Amino acid sequence: MEAGSVWISRLACSHFRSYAHLDVCLPEGPVAFVGPNGAGKTNLLEAISLFAPGRGLRGAPAAEVASRNADGDLINDSGTWAVSATVETPLGARQLGVGLDAPGGKRVLRLDGKNKNGATAFAEILPILWLTPDDDALWRGPAQDRRRFFDQLVAAYDPGHVGNAQAYGQVMRQRLKLLRDAVKTETKPDGPWLDSLEESMARHGVAMAAARRGLMRRLSDRIASGVGPFPGARLGFKSGLETALAGDSALDVEDQFRRKLADVRMRDGIVGQSTVGPHRSDLEVHHAVHGREASQCSTGEQKALLLAVILGHAQLLTAARRLKPIMLLDEVAAHLDLSRRAALLEALIPLGGQIWMTGTESITFCEISGEIALFSVHNGQVTQET
Repeated sequence: MEAGSVWISRLACSHFRSYAHLDVCLPEGPVAFVGPNGAGKTNLLEAISLFAPGRGLRGAPAAEVASRNADGDLINDSGTWAVSATVETPLGARQLGVGLDAPGGKRVLRLDGKNKNGATAFAEILPILWLTPDDDALWRGPAQDRRRFFDQLVAAYDPGHVGNAQAYGQVMRQRLKLLRDAVKTETKPDGPWLDSLEESMARHGVAMAAARRGLMRRLSDRIASGVGPFPGARLGFKSGLETALAGDSALDVEDQFRRKLADVRMRDGIVGQSTVGPHRSDLEVHHAVHGREASQCSTGEQKALLLAVILGHAQLLTAARRLKPIMLLDEVAAHLDLSRRAALLEALIPLGGQIWMTGTESITFCEISGEIALFSVHNGQVTQET
């Protein structure tokens, strides 16, 4: 069965970033937003990314995205904002909304006019992937950035991953508070309660690791020989629960992790952080041709490997979920030479689906000018070019 298309036909923003009011209609297929730096191109992509689990491509708290003037003051005194989208799916149009309806409140999610709970409210309807210029430094940056990036890919493939990650984080914080309080007051922590928390951490932590490992193996197979013009890559984890699952059953790894948590209680309480678990795992990527780790490759090779991973994941997601994901590619052609830029644009078109791209000049997209809708972004206005 052919994969169905999911695309945004209308986007509306109210008091969001640089857009006091925006209402724009969009075609199916690739779209590009062109304008000078600071015009608000990335803000459009961020608005769409808020329909994915988490805080979007900038990771900003809900209160920070409200529109402000040049002096940094809120344009809307209440600090509220809203983003809504009409999403075309194989089963018909759906209305998605996200916003902040009270100062200091939490994000509100709405689906077809009804409030929804949970970070995965839209995950089954609208798979979303993104790359930003910050990701260009992914392979040589801190491990937490690679975890964030890979967990985004896992969540798009398996929305249940988000629930396990949230539950793990919540229980981990509760455990750490008990241990810190015990050190501060020089008392013994509640053993049975710690046992219960660590059992929950083990269960959700191993589920997280299993989801990561499952995607890692599928994605490695998909991109081993390269994706279009981009090089093959080998993915793996340097240590942790993900590698333990290679040799032991999930139940055995849960037992091992639970015992390890009990062993490091005193250390965690003293240092004030959880020192073991999937929140400390690190993804590693190697160039499939010469075998060097991505961090040791040239800047051009690092960008090429990153593109191979995201393009391969889009292919994998389309095959597994029978839905073509929406891709948000911010300044994706930056730092690419002409040949690689042309190769990237040519590789994107066969993916199908709606691909959102940004650039400072329309000439960036000249290689696919007949297959892409161009929009200009200026002073809070978005206009389709003819």
